[in-house]
Amino acid sequence: MPGDDPPTASAAVVLLLGYPAAGKRTVGGHVARLLDGVLVDDQLVNRPVLEVLRWDGVEPLPPGTWDRVAPVRAAVLDAVEHLAPRTRSFVMTNVLEDDDHGAAEYDRLRALAGRRGSLFLAVLLTCDVDVQVGRTDTPDRVALRKGSDPEGYRRFRETVRLHRPPEDEVLHLDTTTTPPEENARLVVEELRRRGLPAPVATAPLT
Repeated sequence: MPGDDPPTASAAVVLLLGYPAAGKRTVGGHVARLLDGVLVDDQLVNRPVLEVLRWDGVEPLPPGTWDRVAPVRAAVLDAVEHLAPRTRSFVMTNVLEDDDHGAAEYDRLRALAGRRGSLFLAVLLTCDVDVQVGRTDTPDRVALRKGSDPEGYRRFRETVRLHRPPEDEVLHLDTTTTPPEENARLVVEELRRRGLPAPVATAPLT
């Protein structure tokens, strides 16, 4: 019936996907600022454990490392779901492989957005392989305990397929030459197109 449309979501959960060094964290930071939201980068979850190990981004990690990371991830997502205001948007990043685990994690994050009443959008970032690999061995990545082995990531890019979200849920962006600020603007434009309201402007104080 007219007038019975469901209420518009007041916040979004944006999931940025792509190979390592495709620009997820950089673009995600700009998206979070535009939405006045929170960036939940994968290193926000991984770094406490990797910092303890003083990982250099190249050496193999000890067996059981990711088992220790899993409870951290669970706690962060629990806080997003149960503690954060429903009006707050979140921008998440991840590398999800094309396997059962990747599909399950994608469904988990999409379901989390639904329980929060948030608009969900996946963004798949692509990048020229040489440009991507050239971004791996940088002081910023080493400081954040991110992988920084160029040839290792080239092999990963060439041999590992990533999870492909349903086309009606995903926005495709290329980060090879497009500035991160522009890609972030395109993400927010897509959210607005899908129904996320723009912030209400407030009158300046006089």
